Amino acid sequence: MKIRKKILLVLLLGLFFIGGAIVQKKYGLGNLIKILNPKYKSETKKEVLNENHRGKMSIYLLAGQSNMEGDGEEKIESLNDGKIYVFNKDYKWEFGREPVRKKVGPSMAMAKVISQNSSNPIGVINVAVGGTNIAQWQKSFSDNSLYLRLLKRALASQTQGEIKGLFFLQGENDAEGDSTDHYDDWHIQFEKFITNIREDLKDSSLPVVYGQIGKGDGKYWLKVKKSQEKVSLPNVVMIKTDDIDYKAGIIHYNSEAYIQIGERFGKKYVDEFATTHNNVYKK
Repeated sequence: MKIRKKILLVLLLGLFFIGGAIVQKKYGLGNLIKILNPKYKSETKKEVLNENHRGKMSIYLLAGQSNMEGDGEEKIESLNDGKIYVFNKDYKWEFGREPVRKKVGPSMAMAKVISQNSSNPIGVINVAVGGTNIAQWQKSFSDNSLYLRLLKRALASQTQGEIKGLFFLQGENDAEGDSTDHYDDWHIQFEKFITNIREDLKDSSLPVVYGQIGKGDGKYWLKVKKSQEKVSLPNVVMIKTDDIDYKAGIIHYNSEAYIQIGERFGKKYVDEFATTHNNVYKK
């Protein structure tokens, strides 16, 4: 009798798991959770890429520290002309809007200038991290390295297009003069970073636009600025930002200033690389 009960229990458990597997396969775990709990909302955003834009993107990488992330708190009007996308943390493309990160930055303004001069849809990948120095952007394949984070997202994004350029804004941290900072040889470290990322992206002529740090009175501020002027690599150009005012008492900008910086990035790119690197530009 006991043996029959055990057999019956095993059969019931088997039916339970088989039935559960069938339901899971049909509806999916996320949908099951929603059915059981209507208030549940998935944090994963759906990809919204227009069918006509698939595989045709010109993709741009943005890296550096906090001023590339953005710190603008004032709301701005949409800068999207209908064909600008952002590669989100879930590795999906979503309709581009500010803030691309937590606050308004230069990303969308840069993308809009390029988009207005291009026939291609534009993809933005912003991986900037506040408070980082140039040493932290050097080549490393450790799991948490900034370099690997940039490279993984860049490689993953190319299913929908091609990497057409890299924008970089960083240097304020190195001006503090800590033991790991590079204020005299920032340009050497930056050149190493660019050379390595070009090699790993298999594009030795990848266009690069970087920003020189703006106004400041840090201990090694002028040394960093002078070092940034010494960068000497083909297809690498610099924009200046020292005529743009920071917020009071902090080395960050307001939303209007970030738009201005983004527009400078975009314009510099268009002026320098409009007819190179297989770009598709409007006539």
